[in-house]
Formats: sequence, structure tokens, C-alpha cells
Amino acid sequence: MKALCVIVLGALTAPAFGQTAAPAPVPQVAGADEVIVRGRTGSRLRVEIERVENAVYERFNALNNRDEFDIVCMNEAPIGSRMPVRECLPKFALEAERRPAQDTLRRMQGDAFAGNSQIHFMRIDQKGEELAAEMQRLAREDEQLLRDLTRLAELRESAGDRVGKRR
Repeated sequence: MKALCVIVLGALTAPAFGQTAAPAPVPQVAGADEVIVRGRTGSRLRVEIERVENAVYERFNALNNRDEFDIVCMNEAPIGSRMPVRECLPKFALEAERRPAQDTLRRMQGDAFAGNSQIHFMRIDQKGEELAAEMQRLAREDEQLLRDLTRLAELRESAGDRVGKRR
């Protein structure tokens, strides 16, 4: 599911990154012994990403006309961990994760007519494509959503660069 959200975001922001601006000139100081580079700490960058994510998803949820495409963010600790992880998924994906558990429970209780959860998983790819198309359409129509999506992609790229430099 996380890959689905990343693909959607990447598809939306690709056109915005095609328009690159010239880098700002760096002033040269004669006799400078050191250069100070100002940037964000990892925790500040994570907070900024979460803030912009919230703005993107709130705007998208308000604009789209299909409730199943609304994106919900949760902080939950994975099994075996106490550290919560933030995960944002569309409602249809949450339903697809919930359905197999319900079907299994019903079968264990003797319900021979419990639903076929495989059908729901097959529909996720189709709905993911529909979600991406809807997000792209709304980003083309709404300047604020496009600005927020572009900013989010920039922040995530910056966070990815930070991770890559530590390795």
C-alpha cells in the first residue's frame, strides 16, 4: 500500500520537476576558511513532511468526490515494536486489509458463505490507477493542491538525500 501512495505522488509531481530552476549563485568570499551550510535536522524535516502531507491529504479529501479515495493517516506500532510508524492509505486499501480478517473469522465461526477476500485484493490495482488519475486531475485543476504536492515531493527527495549521504 505504501508503494501505491508513493507511485501516486511520483506520478503527480513528475511534471513539476521537469521544470528545473537554475541553481542560486554561491557568493565567493576571498580568504574564507570555512563554509557554513544551513539545513534542516532530520527531526525538523520529518515534522515538515508530516505537516505538508496533512495539508495535501486534507485538500485532496475535500476535493475528490469518491469517499473510498479519501486518504487516512495512522500512527501504529508494528507487531513486535513499540515505535509507532505513520502510514497513510486510501480508504479502499484499509477496507481491503480488513476484509480478509473478517472473512477468516466468519469461516472459523462456521459461516460457509464468508466472502472471497481475493476479489478485493484484485481490485486494489484498478482502484490505485483510478486514484492516481483522480489525484492528477485534481492537481491540474487546483493550484494549492499542486503546490503542496510539489513541496511534499521536494521534502521527500531532500529526506532521501539525507538518508543516502549517511550510508
